[in-house]
Amino acid sequence: MQSFLAPKCLLVIAKSARMLVQMCLDSGCEVVAIDCFTDSDTQQMTKQTYQVASLAWDDIRAAVEAAWRDYGLTHLLYGSGLERYPETLLNLEKHWQVIGNSAGTFQRIQDKHDFFARLDSLSIPHPEVVFTQPDDDLDWLLKPWRGEGGMGIRRCGSSADAAGGYWQRYIEGRSLSVLFVASRDRVELIGFNEQWTVKSDCEQSFVFAGIASHAEVSVSIQTEIADWIGRLVDTYELRGLNCMDFMLHDGQCYVLEVNARISASAQLYGKSLLLPHLQACENRLVDSVELLSEPSAYQIVYSQKNVTIPERLEWPIWAVDRPNPGAIVGKGEPICSIMATGKNSGQVRETLHRQQCILANLLEKGL
Repeated sequence: MQSFLAPKCLLVIAKSARMLVQMCLDSGCEVVAIDCFTDSDTQQMTKQTYQVASLAWDDIRAAVEAAWRDYGLTHLLYGSGLERYPETLLNLEKHWQVIGNSAGTFQRIQDKHDFFARLDSLSIPHPEVVFTQPDDDLDWLLKPWRGEGGMGIRRCGSSADAAGGYWQRYIEGRSLSVLFVASRDRVELIGFNEQWTVKSDCEQSFVFAGIASHAEVSVSIQTEIADWIGRLVDTYELRGLNCMDFMLHDGQCYVLEVNARISASAQLYGKSLLLPHLQACENRLVDSVELLSEPSAYQIVYSQKNVTIPERLEWPIWAVDRPNPGAIVGKGEPICSIMATGKNSGQVRETLHRQQCILANLLEKGL
């Protein structure tokens, strides 16, 4: 990788680019973005935002070529959404300087057969996994081969579902993640986070709904997790900001997956995380990361009914990922996201609840 710290302007590609765009601006970089929503706040922060139907290569190719032709960009930063389209990252690597894990690393860590076999070889615990229909009546989850944000996960169904994924034993417990930054010679844990999913009246849902920083985790577990991450970083040659999801049950941790890209939790630790990501991808992580000391949370607000976004809605400052005026949001789809900071986790939860009530009133009244 060529030597750089902060390119003047970056191309950002993600299913929803707002978080990465904000990180770039906080670090002094201008941004051209490609995403699937072109939310109003994303558009306001970028030089140009291209909306695409998906992150499949055929869908984004024209936008990528336009960004190169019109702005002369050479470096790109990617986020969530490429899990289902590994060919996209392979194509991008041919002509762009990609800031993050290589396409090879990104694909290898999503190979479920290989990933869980590697966990076993490294003596890292994980929920039991099978790749053929289980024959017992215990709790199993059917998970897609390539997924993000918990989408597509469901309770074990019929054998007709088998082509869509693999089975993993369901574990009750705390759903946690750890954000970390890795270079060739150094790994630094940024923070532990508590995650939660969408609540449903009819059945349990596993779709990601929110995440809170500074989760309380014992020192012994922190030490154990740090050791596991060190092994995984060496095995996969992970670089930059990454995130590992795990369950905590009766004092035992079980690894679920590693997200080999910048995750949603990165926005909860202050405005300086892009620099260590750039440094680590260049294998020269030299600065200690300056972190926001107070607990913060990010939550997606899903619509309880079909909603049309009012033309003159004055969004509160804590509401992000704001849809454009006149947009129609269907029941169960995300309206926007909300963010809160407080002195402790209880205060953060109370603030999130209050914000949801305020937002519901604003949308109802159309103010």
